[in-house]
Amino acid sequence: MSRPVYRNDAKTELEYTDETKQSLYSMLTYGIEHAGRQAIAVQYFDNRITYGELYDQVSACAAGLLARGVKKGDYITIFLPNIPQCIIAVYAVNRIGAICNMVHPLSTLAEIRHAVDLTESKLIFTFELNEGFASGMDIDIIRCRTPGYFPKNPKGFVMKTVYSYSVRKSAKAAARVSEWSDLLLEGQKNLNTKPLPPCDVKADDTAVIMYTGGTTGPAKGVMISNWSVNYVTTRLLLENVTRTAHIGDGFLAILPLFHAFGLAVCIQAPLSSGMRVMLAPRFNDKECSNLLLKEKVAYVIGVPAMYERMYPYLKGHDLSFMKHVVCGGDWVSHDLAYRYNDILGKDKGGAEFRPGYGLTEACGTCSLTKNQYHAFPEGCVGIPVEGTDICLVKPGTCDLVPEGEEGELCISSPSLMKGYYKNPEATSDVLKLHADGRIWLHTGDIFLIGEEGNLCFRSRIKRLVKVNGYNVYPPLIEAAIEGCPIVAKACAVGFKWRDDRRIKLYVTLKQKMDPAEAEKQILAYANDHLNHWSVPKAVVILDEMPMTKMNKLDYMNLENKE
Repeated sequence: MSRPVYRNDAKTELEYTDETKQSLYSMLTYGIEHAGRQAIAVQYFDNRITYGELYDQVSACAAGLLARGVKKGDYITIFLPNIPQCIIAVYAVNRIGAICNMVHPLSTLAEIRHAVDLTESKLIFTFELNEGFASGMDIDIIRCRTPGYFPKNPKGFVMKTVYSYSVRKSAKAAARVSEWSDLLLEGQKNLNTKPLPPCDVKADDTAVIMYTGGTTGPAKGVMISNWSVNYVTTRLLLENVTRTAHIGDGFLAILPLFHAFGLAVCIQAPLSSGMRVMLAPRFNDKECSNLLLKEKVAYVIGVPAMYERMYPYLKGHDLSFMKHVVCGGDWVSHDLAYRYNDILGKDKGGAEFRPGYGLTEACGTCSLTKNQYHAFPEGCVGIPVEGTDICLVKPGTCDLVPEGEEGELCISSPSLMKGYYKNPEATSDVLKLHADGRIWLHTGDIFLIGEEGNLCFRSRIKRLVKVNGYNVYPPLIEAAIEGCPIVAKACAVGFKWRDDRRIKLYVTLKQKMDPAEAEKQILAYANDHLNHWSVPKAVVILDEMPMTKMNKLDYMNLENKE
């Protein structure tokens, strides 16, 4: 049932304790106590779920799982998009000490089976369109239906019609399927006679497994503890939100929950501070922009491609209601930052577009810009968040590089993963003991430490191209070329040229034009704006750039063409 937004004009006062930060679930209960049961926790289309209802449904789901034999330490695969059941399931699984095995809902059959087999999952949460992927598996399936959450208007009717048609055409799973609603009814019935046992979850216990890699073999399962998630959550909240947030403020959750940053910052952060999660089941530029404007969403976190696509819909509107706008996950160009800072009204006291940096192995975030972005060089991603130490080493070693030189970024932080699940070899490749006696994460990214300790991203080590012995960084080339008036998007890759390597440039254009003329203009621009070794030897015009499931530039796709 649709409800108005409850808003408390008192600013958020956040005082997290060691007990609060014990588990994902304990942070949720803090948010419930802080906001009150009547405040809106989750908004999905026209449906609003209060903090009290969220708590009750999490409890019922947890009791239902216990009734089905799930116990502490079991792995539960969550194969869902950003829907309310996904949030409820994550907290319910965590409540009983089981571990969430988070899988991208667009995964292939091989990928989902790899994740289930790797963890020996006891149960799968999925939705109707995906349940066929579990066919042939010896595993219980909980079917989550979504039409009940669709809008109660003509648009919602169309969505239900299309969804129902898609369900009829989709493959069905084997017989071991039960409904989400039945699970909650079963759990609630048990709660009427037997309360849940005390929550026995420790901060160091693994909370979730997230997947990364997969381009050179099966994806690696990253083990992330409760403390890792809560550390990221509380640090960002205490450093950036405490002074500005109000109970009921909207937080647009367009990053997926199966992504570390999405879970820690788009879900855990707002729900543990009394804010309102505006849940988007998928990213749609127009719909997300309209939702942001209609609901006057205060907090948004996304990747560059999302902001690029939303910009035409946001330009010209008053965005003074926005408080924090964070961008990470991929290279952030100066042009994108300038355009957003212009429409956000930062010079009038509005929000500022803030690039950051992180990776799944560090629970999604390591650094965030603090000051005026226009003062930073290309590739700047700010300074480390509090409690996170960084250093630069010679790639492939633990040897520190001299001050002022580039090197592989290494991170020491409470947010670091526990390791790759059942993969000690891969773990030892990235988690290494340094001379200071600490374990450091080797990120595989080349950085320079600039003025005031700001981190400046150069390239993935795997993307580095050696041209006549010189280091050439594709992201810097792409940033420069995207300044060309006719270029919309650029991707630079290395290719074999005679006995050496050179740069091939793939581009999309802002408008249709003769390819030969476009190439001529682009090469002329490159010669004026790049050093000799970075100038491409070839230019390929594409209709559109290949993108990953995470809305990042799929450079591997283009590299594999070489």
